[in-house]
Amino acid sequence: MAAEDLTLFERLRIQMEALVPVIRAFEAEFGGDAVKAVLEARLQNDLDEATATTPPQADLRVMTAGTEAYAAGDVLDYEVLTVSEDRFEMNVTRCGYAALMEELDARDLGPLLICNHDFPMALRMGAELERTQTCMRGASHCDFRYRRRSG
Repeated sequence: MAAEDLTLFERLRIQMEALVPVIRAFEAEFGGDAVKAVLEARLQNDLDEATATTPPQADLRVMTAGTEAYAAGDVLDYEVLTVSEDRFEMNVTRCGYAALMEELDARDLGPLLICNHDFPMALRMGAELERTQTCMRGASHCDFRYRRRSG
């Protein structure tokens, strides 16, 4: 099977299976807080870079196809609430990404390695994301609320 034949989830699984043991080794050597601070700083840098970019004119109706790609392989149960040119809203009620991190005993790393990267990704595509809760952090669902980004 070629890499392009893998789902996004399958690719992420391979990455996490390799990355989590390395991060745990760094935590053992340098301390968990120090390593998480580095991951948070990297994420903040990504967010700053995305914020500084001029957003494209997003049509958020494309989020339907993007969601299907992230859900491929039956890894998400979700309900799309709103789809329009300037809004896309959905709730994820079952998250295979959270289950993967639980399986790897790394749910604490899930927000830093997976969930929080949704924010810079949204900015780069011309949207802003508001999310108040995630399955990764133990909530009943993730509430994704995308709005077209202004200026």
